[in-house]
Amino acid sequence: MSRNTVKAALTPKPRRTRSKREVENAEFDAFVRRILRAYARRVAAGDVEALQSLSQLSSEVDAVTRLAVAGLRKAPYSYSWSEIADRLGTSKQAAQQRYGDRTERGALDRRLLEAGLGISVAALVQVFADHHPGDPATSVCPGCGYRYPEGQSDCPSNATVRPLLRRRRHEDDAAVARLSPVQFADLIGTTKPRTHRATAVRQAALTALVPDRPASLFDHSGKEPA
Repeated sequence: MSRNTVKAALTPKPRRTRSKREVENAEFDAFVRRILRAYARRVAAGDVEALQSLSQLSSEVDAVTRLAVAGLRKAPYSYSWSEIADRLGTSKQAAQQRYGDRTERGALDRRLLEAGLGISVAALVQVFADHHPGDPATSVCPGCGYRYPEGQSDCPSNATVRPLLRRRRHEDDAAVARLSPVQFADLIGTTKPRTHRATAVRQAALTALVPDRPASLFDHSGKEPA
């Protein structure tokens, strides 16, 4: 048998392969929630200047959710809007308008355009609920992604639906009863002024005034206004 002439000191040792550790989404979710709670505790410890940045994280979450939805919509996953809406707990139309192409954000809800003058109270209730900003109001519409201007808490869809539903609410009491107490009080105008989360740092309250719209979505010819 020939003698081994390989010098061990000059021969690099083979690299040991390390198994890649995959972090499960549930574990990652828990980590993110811990970070957010820790951030809140740091602000609560006297850092009032950071309160505004903390409140604006909702917009960041909305933006990254939109990125996640865009990825799920593409191949090889190709999830439908119905499947995405089911996971988000919203309607297909609301999910598509909020997380779809930028040109769809802030556009009038398709249910309004498709129904025209024949829209039912039940449909008005569903659109109003899907696009309701909540209390305190978020910085963007939860139904279509419309970013509210300062002092306004209605997207174009709810600015259109609000006066229609207020006038017709007695036509279908059962449908109107599906609104939450906050949504119903907001509809009939008995709520206190809504406060924007991003504005709460600067003001104790903010009156959310919806500009009077002389024409509703539908004029006498049944066409949408310009």
